[in-house]
Amino acid sequence: EIGIISIPLTFLLLSGHMDLSVGSIVGVCGIVCGMLLRAGQPIVLAILASIAAGAAVGFVNGVIVGKLKIQAVVVTIGTQVMFRGLCYIMTSGRAVSGYPLSFFVLGTGDILGLPISVLVLAACYLGAWFVLERTYLGRYILAIGNNQNTTRYSGIRVDRVKMLLFVFCGVMTAIASVFLISRLSSAEATLGSGYELDIITAALIGGIDINGGSGKLQGTFLGILIIGILRNGLNLMGLSVIYQSIILGVLLLVAVAKRKG
Repeated sequence: EIGIISIPLTFLLLSGHMDLSVGSIVGVCGIVCGMLLRAGQPIVLAILASIAAGAAVGFVNGVIVGKLKIQAVVVTIGTQVMFRGLCYIMTSGRAVSGYPLSFFVLGTGDILGLPISVLVLAACYLGAWFVLERTYLGRYILAIGNNQNTTRYSGIRVDRVKMLLFVFCGVMTAIASVFLISRLSSAEATLGSGYELDIITAALIGGIDINGGSGKLQGTFLGILIIGILRNGLNLMGLSVIYQSIILGVLLLVAVAKRKG
């Protein structure tokens, strides 16, 4: 799930922006999907509703950042708290479970021995790589990250690109949330908490410039692998989640300091 969310977040970082609300968006979208499934709605409808919810919250972030010209960090800190509060309101603090058995295939099933989620992740990475390396949109994203004003004077609709990136982030985060609740078999108000730290750390370790305009998607992928291996190793050592967060925070500071150096 973290790998899927890292794709749009990398796009945002390359454009000089970031979305700190992705963890809360995972919660909102996962709960929407879970509540519909528990109510007996078709699986496809529940997934589409989750994606629509992700697009809606991404649109909210995009409009505020793109049209009101407020820094993305400030905006997404606010929406992070707001969306997390919405999660608690939707669930009343209780887990949402009781899904049909066929839904669990997404999170636990495989095709030719490969998990479905891994196949989806691979397809998403290939598509995202093509967009960044072979399309005008990829060039626009890097141009905005390098110099937003110059890009705007070149005739590119910078605000529209920003809104598109935030909506894309919401949609991809919703897809990740569907796989997550399928794997966990429940959706809670805390679903997705802390995901943004792991993803941003992975992106910076992978060489993405936090100021935008520089970096490769494959760098983020390698960073995700490093974080995953590190977390698994720390779990095997029996290290508390609290200490794991401290170590990831130190890695984040080191990665930023290295880029500055």
